[in-house]
Amino acid sequence: MNRLKNHPIFAVFSREAESIKLNPAYRFLLFGGPLIGILLLFYIFHQGVAKDMPVAVVDQDNTPLSIQLSNAITASPDVEVLAEAHDLFEAQEWMKQGLVQGIVVLPNDLQKNVLQGVESPVPVYINGTNVTVAGVVQRSLLTTLGTFSAGIQLKKLGMAGNNHEQAMARVVPVNIQKHVLFNPYANYGYFLNSAMLYLILFLFAFMSSVYSFGNELKRGTGSDLLETSTNSIRLAIVGKILPYTVIFSGFAMLIAYLLYVVEGMPIKGSFMLLFFGQLITIVVYQVLGLMFVAATKNMRLSLSIGGAYLMMSVTFAGLTFPMEGMPVFAQMMTAIFPFTWWEKLLISQSLRGAPILESLPYLCYILVFMLVGMTSFATYKRVLADPNHWGKS
Repeated sequence: MNRLKNHPIFAVFSREAESIKLNPAYRFLLFGGPLIGILLLFYIFHQGVAKDMPVAVVDQDNTPLSIQLSNAITASPDVEVLAEAHDLFEAQEWMKQGLVQGIVVLPNDLQKNVLQGVESPVPVYINGTNVTVAGVVQRSLLTTLGTFSAGIQLKKLGMAGNNHEQAMARVVPVNIQKHVLFNPYANYGYFLNSAMLYLILFLFAFMSSVYSFGNELKRGTGSDLLETSTNSIRLAIVGKILPYTVIFSGFAMLIAYLLYVVEGMPIKGSFMLLFFGQLITIVVYQVLGLMFVAATKNMRLSLSIGGAYLMMSVTFAGLTFPMEGMPVFAQMMTAIFPFTWWEKLLISQSLRGAPILESLPYLCYILVFMLVGMTSFATYKRVLADPNHWGKS
């Protein structure tokens, strides 16, 4: 036990633990920031599916059929009829003000035309500013109107002497059987929460690493760190990142609990592979933080450049815009972010249940970033020992 306590890694670990205890910035980066970010994002996306998007109905017919159609729109779980506008101009003003995301116009003589077998178009206006919201509103309104129209046709064919099977064959001559294999409920929480929660984790792992390694330069304590680690930069780095790795691994387990237990996200593959992958990714972002400090020799500049690097990874991960639709150069850019490969590993093992051998390359790609970051160890040691780089923020 005494040999363990006298080991350089343990000495550096104790030194870093004392810094965390005395510096409130460390405590925020390690506890307050990640906890607030994780719980806030989980609360935002916990509902999973966008519901009750506000729409307006302009009923120009005011007949039992138009009222029935308006009630059918109201009954849809995805949209909510905010109000019935007196005319289209009023509804358009509501849309310009952002009060509604869609407008359904029930035209004059709607019931008369339907009873006479005359086609009666129902104009629908959708705000396409937000692609996600527009998609939800469009899908909901088209489904409701299509179902309502099919119901009318079935009733007419039934009155004409057709049985239910014959009527259905005429209304829907080609029946499409849709099978959504993964994330069948189109739950936004499954792919947004899984990505954003881990992004928060990796962000704070990176920032705490930059702050910890950069602080040695700012305070001019590099020589003390090397002395504590018996002049071994590898032991110094392992000892410094170890307490952060343990704490962020605990937050990773909290995220797993929120996703798989509270939210009910499926895990069809290997949880152990996922846990090992997230542990490796945490360490990778810590080593990348060291690399940025060693390259810039400035903590503030490292935080700025590194923060931009991490935020860009969200764009190139294909969460909101599919990677396959990006230009070739942008698709190549996705490879320079560890988050891209972590997200592929997470989806393959959690949602798709892919074979472990198929997911191992993603883990290997993440390890490549660790090897790249380790090349900066010698540079950081020279920077630590050079007084010319001390005292810089």
